[in-house]
Amino acid sequence: MKTSLKERLALDSRVAKVLISLVICVALYPFLGKYIVYPTYVFNAIYITAQLTKGATYKSSMERILGTIVGGLTGVVFYFIVPDHHFFMIPIATTIAVLWGYLFVGKFTPVMAVITVMVLVGKGEGEPVLYINNRMLDTLIGLVIGFLVYSLYPKKKTEMNRVFYDHAKACLTHIEKIRMKYQSKKDLHDDLLVAWKALQVLKEERMTIVNDSSFVPKVEDAEPMLSLIHDLEQMLHNLEILYHHPISGDAEVGLKEAIAFHEQTLDRLFEKISSEIKL
Repeated sequence: MKTSLKERLALDSRVAKVLISLVICVALYPFLGKYIVYPTYVFNAIYITAQLTKGATYKSSMERILGTIVGGLTGVVFYFIVPDHHFFMIPIATTIAVLWGYLFVGKFTPVMAVITVMVLVGKGEGEPVLYINNRMLDTLIGLVIGFLVYSLYPKKKTEMNRVFYDHAKACLTHIEKIRMKYQSKKDLHDDLLVAWKALQVLKEERMTIVNDSSFVPKVEDAEPMLSLIHDLEQMLHNLEILYHHPISGDAEVGLKEAIAFHEQTLDRLFEKISSEIKL
């Protein structure tokens, strides 16, 4: 697979958004410094919640906000239940914080457990409520900056779909290697399994793109991806047939014609897809 210099130097859009957001944070700090008590949490909110798609970024941000609130409240409650021995409450409070994560977001949410522990170890220096208030404010500042950059970041279709087409190239390259193995009469079983799994991942990526308006405004705009996936799937079907129906010297004429048809279809689809994704 050939990679152009432009592709090698291209910066992933997620990384670019994080870098721009962090630069804005540094530039604004002299003006917002009196409101930002913990600058690290501003940065954390940006690079932890920034995802490839708008939907994923929103979901991660909501989890961050909810985790900060719930984890902070859990820590504060246990801090005041046993004010003189709150260190002993850490195991119990952390367990409850982990359970909150599964209850509210259906999975382990690290920020809930982390904030609970930080409150109980005295991160707020005896003022846990003030600590949570400041941390929440810093988190919100980071999220606002991150969302602002996200909304203004140029949404070039070719750039946003780059990950999908990079993976499509990898799938086609793997399928071509399988075809070479078929011609050398080697075992294809494991390679075909890997190829089918990669194609399933590609299908899921397309659905993520279709369901996220930050990529394409209409489903129709993603239909070239569907066509590409269909062609890759057809190539795998052809290989499956060729692998499971090896031709022998005394094979019937009809079988030989069928094998020739699938081999020609493989060649045609490879040339077509290579041209489409510029392999």
